[in-house]
Amino acid sequence: MTSAWPGDSATVVRWVRSTLRRAAQDAGEVALKGLEDIEVSAALTGQDLDQLTLDATGTKLTIGWNAPPMPTDPVTNTPAPNTPAPEDSPAPDIISREPGMVRSFRFSARPMRIERSPLTIDVQAFDMPIVWLTAAEPAEPGVPESAHSIIPDDDLGELRGTFHASIAKKDLVPLIRSVARPMLSEGGIHLGRLRIEVVQDGADGIRVTAYTGVRWKLLLASARAEARIEVTKDAVITIRDLTLGSRNLLVKAALLFARKHVRTLIGRRIDLNESFTADGTNLRLRDVRVGTGERLSVEGRFSSRTVGTTRT
Repeated sequence: MTSAWPGDSATVVRWVRSTLRRAAQDAGEVALKGLEDIEVSAALTGQDLDQLTLDATGTKLTIGWNAPPMPTDPVTNTPAPNTPAPEDSPAPDIISREPGMVRSFRFSARPMRIERSPLTIDVQAFDMPIVWLTAAEPAEPGVPESAHSIIPDDDLGELRGTFHASIAKKDLVPLIRSVARPMLSEGGIHLGRLRIEVVQDGADGIRVTAYTGVRWKLLLASARAEARIEVTKDAVITIRDLTLGSRNLLVKAALLFARKHVRTLIGRRIDLNESFTADGTNLRLRDVRVGTGERLSVEGRFSSRTVGTTRT
């Protein structure tokens, strides 16, 4: 038998902490360690969360890249041929759905550290309709909190909010290096020197230039890429003036074949709001701004499409 959900404020806090702890222990391809250190507070009145706050300030998040387990032959201890992928266990039946509201939500990190690089994040949301779900049994045996969950309502109502994220330019390269190195090493590629320059280019664009050196087996190579990325206030991203180059003759030859694919990227529009619509998400971004200077930042507002231009 499952306990009452949402119960009281302490029950919600325990559920959030349990969810973060289980996410940190997830053995998927990407493991995030440090989520369990996020501070959580909540104030519940009936079915409504008057306030839910997650404070990740000072949290150290590390990213682990886990190769999926490969079934092996018990005799030869080698990968077993034609082994079917394991099937996921069926989710427990939902026995209760209760509507509710998150009046005020905030996730902040001032800053948190991702692989030792400090990143500042601040996301706030107001008046978000939710559904409190209770399952017939816990999704994870021995973890009673996993019988419960919170999901956004399909109708986002009067949801609105703001977001901001920024990182010092000097910390951008260490962050990219620490994240990319484990991924590339899986393919036997060693990432060497890396330099990235980001400057403002017009009112709605930034110019990104990257220089990198890599080693694959006995091949040493360097490459340079430059692009102007246009970001409109309505969250439309367009890549312009994308160029690739290298002093290494083998890499330069490979880039000749790649350039025809690169040309298809130039001018292509990525409309995030259209993507939300295609996914059935009744959400829109607006007033999006990308800033450079000592820090690289992105900020803006979001709301349900029914809110229109209402300001937070």
